[in-house]
Amino acid sequence: MTEQYAYIKRQFFNSLKRGTGEAYLILNDNPNIDFSDIIIEGAFTNFAFDQQCEGSRAVYVYRLIKKIPQKDKIIKTVLTKLQVKRNDYWGLDQMCDLAVLFFKAGYPEAKTALYNRFEKNALEGYEFCGQVQLMEIDGINGALKVAESVGKKIFEENDWEDSWHIDNFQKKNKQLSVYNELQKAGKQNKFIDAYLKSIIENKWSRAKYKKSTKFSYELIREKIDANKFRVISVDKANDLSIQEVEKLATEVLEEKDKQRQELYLRFFAKRKFPFDYRLLLKIASGKNPPKTRLVEYAVDSLTYFSGKDIRNLALQKFSSLKNPSNYLNLLVSNYEKGDHQLLVEIANRSDNYEYIHSIAFGFIDIYKVNKTEDCKEPLEIIYNKINCGIHREDIVKLLIDNNVLSDKIKWEIKFDSNIKLRKLHTQVTKNGR
Repeated sequence: MTEQYAYIKRQFFNSLKRGTGEAYLILNDNPNIDFSDIIIEGAFTNFAFDQQCEGSRAVYVYRLIKKIPQKDKIIKTVLTKLQVKRNDYWGLDQMCDLAVLFFKAGYPEAKTALYNRFEKNALEGYEFCGQVQLMEIDGINGALKVAESVGKKIFEENDWEDSWHIDNFQKKNKQLSVYNELQKAGKQNKFIDAYLKSIIENKWSRAKYKKSTKFSYELIREKIDANKFRVISVDKANDLSIQEVEKLATEVLEEKDKQRQELYLRFFAKRKFPFDYRLLLKIASGKNPPKTRLVEYAVDSLTYFSGKDIRNLALQKFSSLKNPSNYLNLLVSNYEKGDHQLLVEIANRSDNYEYIHSIAFGFIDIYKVNKTEDCKEPLEIIYNKINCGIHREDIVKLLIDNNVLSDKIKWEIKFDSNIKLRKLHTQVTKNGR
């Protein structure tokens, strides 16, 4: 293999791990290079930063599989691996999704492989997987198989199951009477009967809409006193009157307990502190007390203020800390022309996914407030390094808002692992941007 081929394959693998559409475009431009080993690795492993939030990348991977001559080899390898893979829930879930796509594309062996792996769920050391995919691939037969398998555990181990999976299956298969089918099968099978009884007793229902609670000083103080004040939106923080906000601000000035102080600052991260910001700056300049995120929330509370001393603290932290992610928001209201070079330097310090993900929050917050074409270089560096499709979506939207979306990224998002980015490509091209 020539050095050029090796470079292209490294570039392809880098894109695949991040989930960007560059991988598809590389395949398209290099039909003579065999990328099958890399695609197989991408099929086995969900490389997303937060797999639970992003979900399976099966559609993204399958698009790559369909593109190359080694398609049959890859499908056979993935199905073989699925049947023996013991754990890694998110990788297994992705492989089960791929099995569904293979089956729908005319590979009947995918159903056999999925059944074989599902049978092993009861074995020690095998992580449970495949129930949603089995029901999708084999309809009511798959649903009955799931009911029997899960029902066996309910019957023998006094376990339980709610009705979410069956109700979702029923919603997608309106021509069936799923509960009737379970009832009929349950008369002959004690495990299916146990499953049916459990899902009836544990009926899943979407939480009913509740009238939104209006936040007040009293409610926030009650939550702080109970150590239960965790999250509040900007809209909810704005429920409070100026007098109530000032009352909370007075209390935080007097508060000596650092953990309680943090709870107050969670509020002021979403609503501007009404007094002089020096207390906030003093906290942000100090060390984080044990078992608190006090400095982080002090920094977030300072996003509403501009001041030379705030900017100086930001510059000092940027230069003295290898990872200044906790201090990036100091620049939100103190950004100056040319600061994109500061952010470029910070973004170039590491390619580590954890590092890039940690600084992405601050970069996004800074450029949501500061509209400038100078955002292009630092945001593109993050885009080209991050394996979080959710942040990548935020970054692309900022590039569009500032009219600096490159043609390269515009075409890549058409094949991105993030479905919202794929839809965004359609909008961008439709609007001629």
